[in-house]
Amino acid sequence: MKKGLPPKKGYARYAGEYDEKEKFWDSFEKDYLKPYIESAKDKKVLDAGAGTGRLSLRLHKAGAEVTSLDISPEMLILLGQKNSEIEVVEGDMEAMPFEDDSFDMVFSSLALVHLKKIDVFLDECYRVLKDDGKLVLVNIHYRKPLVLHDGQGRYTIQCYNHFPRHVRKAAEELAFGVEKEIMVTEGDDVWVSQILILKK
Repeated sequence: MKKGLPPKKGYARYAGEYDEKEKFWDSFEKDYLKPYIESAKDKKVLDAGAGTGRLSLRLHKAGAEVTSLDISPEMLILLGQKNSEIEVVEGDMEAMPFEDDSFDMVFSSLALVHLKKIDVFLDECYRVLKDDGKLVLVNIHYRKPLVLHDGQGRYTIQCYNHFPRHVRKAAEELAFGVEKEIMVTEGDDVWVSQILILKK
């Protein structure tokens, strides 16, 4: 098996299967995002690394004006088939195609793990957020890459684990205020995910 595929190429192959594993992806968050999704009512919200729309659809249902950004057109096609009212934008989380101060809230879950360095992405989130805007960030922990299978064979998608203290430090250095930090663990306090609520 070769080195992990870049996310754009990997999710071109994995989009359909990814879409069928909603409960698995939800397990990284438990129900901790629910109050923040509900608070997005009537707000302009960006879902960065939206995938096939797991959070975007919930945000739209909560009454938010949602823009979904993802690097994979295949993932966004599936999202668009579910809800045509959500604006879908193909683009890079490290070079977002949006004006400064565009959004009241940014959500990003499960996507940070695909970035080798996180500073540029966090800086972009800060840039596109309005003053007093919030970033709801879920940093997940893969103990080993998921090995995927399709008609072309076995493959993985590039991923990088980021220690929670490093993510928090990077956010604070970019002038985000840490409003709340939640650690999801299992077994002997092995961390599954870090949920950060950051304020501009």
